[in-house]
Amino acid sequence: MKIDFLKDVMKIVERYKYLIIIIAAGILLLLIPGISEREKEVQATPVQEVFSLSDEEKRIAKALSEAAGVGKTEVVLTLKSSIETVYQSDVTSQSSVSQDNTESSVSSETVVISSGSGSEQAIVQKRFYPEYRGALVICERADSPTVKLKVINAMKALTGLPSDKITVLSRKSP
Repeated sequence: MKIDFLKDVMKIVERYKYLIIIIAAGILLLLIPGISEREKEVQATPVQEVFSLSDEEKRIAKALSEAAGVGKTEVVLTLKSSIETVYQSDVTSQSSVSQDNTESSVSSETVVISSGSGSEQAIVQKRFYPEYRGALVICERADSPTVKLKVINAMKALTGLPSDKITVLSRKSP
C-alpha cells in the first residue's frame, strides 16, 4: 500500500515536474527581497561611535614613533570639551491671548524612530567631537630641532592644535 502511494506520487511529480520547478523558483524569488531588506535594516542601524582618549593617544604615539628619527613616543592629550550629541527635535509653540496677557508656550519633543522589534532610537542631528586643549609629546630624539619640528607639525595636523599648545620633550636616558 505504501509502495503504491509512492508510485502514484512519483507519477504526479514526473508529470508536473516543470510546473513544480517554476513554482519553487517563484517562491525563491519572493524570498530574496525579504533577505536583502533584512540586510539593509542591519546596515541602516547606526553604529555608536565611542571616543576613547587613551586609544587616541596610543594611535597618535604609534604613528609618531614610526616617523624617521623620532624613536619611542608617548602622547598625552588634554580635552577642552567632550563628545556632545544633538538630537533632532520637534518644536511646537502655542500662544493664547487673554484679556490682559498674552501667553505663549514652547514645547520640544525628541524625534525617535521605532523599529519593528519594538525598540526606539533617537535621530541624531549633529555630533560634536571633543576639542583638544593641549598636547604633550615625549620622544627619544626630541633634542634635535628637526625632529621637534616634525613632531609639532604632525601633532598640528592630527589634532588641529596650534603649535603653542604642543610641547615636545626629550625622553630621559635609561
